[in-house]
Amino acid sequence: MNNVKALTIFSFIFLTAAFNCFSQCDNEDFLDKCSSQLNEFTFVKSFESSKKTEFSYVFSKDHSYVLTVCDNSTAKGKMMVNLYDRNHKLITSSYNKASKKYYPAISYNCSATGVYYIETDFSDSNCCGVSILGYKK
Repeated sequence: MNNVKALTIFSFIFLTAAFNCFSQCDNEDFLDKCSSQLNEFTFVKSFESSKKTEFSYVFSKDHSYVLTVCDNSTAKGKMMVNLYDRNHKLITSSYNKASKKYYPAISYNCSATGVYYIETDFSDSNCCGVSILGYKK
């Protein structure tokens, strides 16, 4: 009987933590916080993620793009955003492996119109985040 009780308590704690983690991505304040980082860039699209996910988007030549990174990070993990070209070659990332530093946004000056890939991933977290794509000509 003690094992059932312990399992019930563990399940309750796990589900409560998971609900708290994912609910932070669903509220408007979280998205508003991230969009405020766009500054002079025009909002294009937001990408919500709770696991490694890839999105595609057509970028236009002679436009500048920014990808903001907002997460409910903990000491254990943070969200990172990677931008790849049409051949899936990494262009830039919000995480610098050499310095182990995370950046709140990345920018890219597009030199060729085409499909680009935006990958969101987490270093060590079951939580979630939002990345917002913005552009300016």
